[in-house]
Amino acid sequence: MEFGVFYQLPCAVDQTPAARIQDTIAQCQLADELGFDAAWLAELHFNPRFSVMPAPLMIAAAIAQTTKRIRIGNAVNLLALHQPVRLAEELATLDVLSNGRAIFGAGRGSMPTHFEGYGIDQEEGRARFIEALEFILGSWQKENFTYDGKYYQAHGFTVTPRPIQQPHPPVYVAANSADTFGIVGELGHSILVAPTIVTTEGAVTGLASYRAELAENGHDVAKLKVNVNVPTHVAASEKEAKAGFVKTINNYLATLGEIGAARGASRGSSRASSLTAEMVMDEFAAVGTPDQVAAKLEKFKELYGPQEFMCWFNIGGMLPPAEVESSMKLFAKEVMPRFK
Repeated sequence: MEFGVFYQLPCAVDQTPAARIQDTIAQCQLADELGFDAAWLAELHFNPRFSVMPAPLMIAAAIAQTTKRIRIGNAVNLLALHQPVRLAEELATLDVLSNGRAIFGAGRGSMPTHFEGYGIDQEEGRARFIEALEFILGSWQKENFTYDGKYYQAHGFTVTPRPIQQPHPPVYVAANSADTFGIVGELGHSILVAPTIVTTEGAVTGLASYRAELAENGHDVAKLKVNVNVPTHVAASEKEAKAGFVKTINNYLATLGEIGAARGASRGSSRASSLTAEMVMDEFAAVGTPDQVAAKLEKFKELYGPQEFMCWFNIGGMLPPAEVESSMKLFAKEVMPRFK
């Protein structure tokens, strides 16, 4: 089992984007030292309380220069919002900067405000996503690349630099709606799953569809991975762990409630806005002592059959850095070795 750390980077009114970004870089350095396998960065726009990370590849580049072994990816790049030539160049540059540690995380996006803010018709989101994904992978594998799509064209130019990882960095696609699981399986990529958003039943059913499509389309399952996002908080006592988690999850849930009540809600954020801290701890999170957290992860392992867990140590951004670091250290020392 592999373990990663995930950052969405919410910023409360009494916090600053600069401090939140520096905390993230420092915690990724710590994750590198503690033996975590990957650092994952979200891409979100136009809502600082929800996230101040509209340009995650810039933060990824900073992390690449201050770490040695941890892999660095996006969960996810919102492909429909990007010009694919530029994104292919930037991702390849990250792979070079990190000496072959980049991960290409891709998603189509679901928040209407993102599409409106970028002047893109959301109805085109899926088609743009499929084209952009084909375009980026093709541009990494072929010199003098040509592509004639409805939305994107390439005219025989070569993307440089080339990624260090050949034929390209590993590809993960997020599935945050029922129909996306089958699409990811048909395409033959690793998958990112957030049960907090899609529900437990949605994740189990979706992963069955994903695996069926992998088999039907002849993809090598052994080369692909299921990565499950798990809100996580570890402390010496259950009481301390729950108190810390409630403090940070409530900010996240309150923000989702605001999004759900205004324009710009996605299906996932609208559903998640009805959750409570207790519901999240019960069904979706791993919170408690090392023994309790390990037991919960064992349950998720049996339920979803993943090869990786993506640990979300500060889901609402409200935990002080020292408390996040303490949780990460305890997790690495007492939980991770049980799964290695």
